[in-house]
Amino acid sequence: MSSQEPKKNIPIYFYYLTISKQKDSNDSSTYDIQQIVDSFSKLLSYITTKDLTDRKKDITTSEKVVWLDSYMDLKNGNYNIIFKSAKYNHVRNEIDTETMTELGTRKRQQDGDEEKTHLCVRLAKGQHRFLAVHESNHYGISINCIIDYLNTQFVNYNEDSEDKYHYTLSHEIMPGDDFLSSLKNARTTSALKLTVSKEDIKDDFMQFANRDDVDDEVEIWLKRPKGAKKFPDNLIKAYYDDLQSNNRIKKISVKGTNAAGQFEVDTDLMKMKHYLSVQSEVITNEVNSADFFDKAQAFIEEMRNKK
Repeated sequence: MSSQEPKKNIPIYFYYLTISKQKDSNDSSTYDIQQIVDSFSKLLSYITTKDLTDRKKDITTSEKVVWLDSYMDLKNGNYNIIFKSAKYNHVRNEIDTETMTELGTRKRQQDGDEEKTHLCVRLAKGQHRFLAVHESNHYGISINCIIDYLNTQFVNYNEDSEDKYHYTLSHEIMPGDDFLSSLKNARTTSALKLTVSKEDIKDDFMQFANRDDVDDEVEIWLKRPKGAKKFPDNLIKAYYDDLQSNNRIKKISVKGTNAAGQFEVDTDLMKMKHYLSVQSEVITNEVNSADFFDKAQAFIEEMRNKK
């Protein structure tokens, strides 16, 4: 008689990751995604060759240490990455919840429970950015923490290597289809705002500004057609499709009214979320890493086939 593998449903969120290359003004080299991929692979290798004491980053605000535990380079810009973290300064009296026997304190202030967080990274086809599937784990680390950790390591990597370029990793939320469905019940739409990169606007006015204190992102407000109560649905859908497939539009915001009154929605607030049913470890109940990456890859392929 075979016992069934323990399983758990875990939430995953989707993000776009972009690695920016900083260069001197007299450097005319173009943005080469293969160069970016090579540098990111070297970064991961650089981190994992360190001892754990040098690899960790202390997040004092949350009293937690974070480190890159391991990774698998699947080539062509595809990676399976495991981070670990441990919260310290969390000592409590323990009790056996079955017998209710008090066990006292058994941890020191510097002792913490190891917790895994998984990140599945895939190079987005035809784009200069990556798709990331992040395991949302209450006891693990957030995507912001991961980005901060990798950027800190990028600084160390640049100091210790001969790579003449400096790199910065950033992330953007991949919006869910709830953004479009939420607009179906709109009675009116009065404002449509697009947030785009300043570099993508080839306009004489922007060239005229040419100031360092102008933000890198620009907001474009569109006027509703005269006599119309709403922006055309196919217009918003076209902008949304561009946001999903290119890296030009960063965010879409819409204001209007529905049966409940005034509303405002934007793509940053409606993250793409999904649940994976994955095997869990018998003792720790943590996610089984191999099963997580298999299930995440299968879901990515399913998403791609729908497009």
